Amino acid sequence: MDILKSLDALPLSFGSSAVTLGNFDGVHLGHRELFRHLVKAARQLNCPSVVYTFDPHPLKFFAPDKAPLLLNTPEEKRRLIAASHIDYLIESPFTTQFATMSPEQFVDDILLAKLHVKALVVGYDYAFGKKRRGDTNFLQAYGKEKGFTVEVLQPVGDDDLPYSSTRIRSMIASGDVAGVVHLLGRQYNLEGCVVPGNQRGRELGFPTANLETDKEQLPASGVYAVKVRYGLQEYSGVVNIGNRPTFGGKNSTIEVYLLDFTGQLYGEKLRIYFVERLRGEQKFSSINELVGAIEGDIVQARQILQSVQIIQYREYLSLKQD
Repeated sequence: MDILKSLDALPLSFGSSAVTLGNFDGVHLGHRELFRHLVKAARQLNCPSVVYTFDPHPLKFFAPDKAPLLLNTPEEKRRLIAASHIDYLIESPFTTQFATMSPEQFVDDILLAKLHVKALVVGYDYAFGKKRRGDTNFLQAYGKEKGFTVEVLQPVGDDDLPYSSTRIRSMIASGDVAGVVHLLGRQYNLEGCVVPGNQRGRELGFPTANLETDKEQLPASGVYAVKVRYGLQEYSGVVNIGNRPTFGGKNSTIEVYLLDFTGQLYGEKLRIYFVERLRGEQKFSSINELVGAIEGDIVQARQILQSVQIIQYREYLSLKQD
């Protein structure tokens, strides 16, 4: 997949294309279904598939204090979109000029003049342009006038609820990491770099790795059973997210204890796959009570994780397109 930061980076020989538009944060099962339809259309037309997205997220531009916490880092989002067999990902800068562009101007100047769109695939609730006038009704009518097809994908979901990034954020924020698996098609995960901590875990007999991450949307504070990817190895583990109230902590941390691991991890990268929330964050009355709770967490995590298989990125990438 070619990743372009500007339409000016398109090859001079770039011809017709099939295009979809959106932010695609989370790259959930609804997004993946949209990409399947896009790739199918591109193959039928014998042209490249294009995902046109925006950087930053429009709400981060218009109202930063109300913008959602993103489910993916830019790197994760790129990898997941590439795994859907997309040919081009365009990460267009979201600017004041773009925000004030009319839907007609966007179609004429970008979709037609630059991308030579022949097929457009969008979700049922997609809207763009000034005052969001560029909805699906507009696109279908304008596409008919300008000579390109518009496929509107109807809601994809379960329990009469469509898959959505908003729904997934809410579930993760509440700690329901097990529940989001059937919306994402994979475990929610994050990558972090191991940095020095205050050695509390080591003093308690459970040496933990403190992680720094660029992931914005973290699960609710608490203790989780996780799988941990370190290099080419996979370990079971327990993660604590929170401010360690037993010790009067004020800053939230991510601390992971790898089961059956010995070694030095400072400076290394770990990817954490959340499997199940074990309990919420608690303040214990004594160190002994805390140690007992940690021991119980480890026993419970072993029971849960012994039969869990995580879909790794390499495996996800190799899944064949329908």
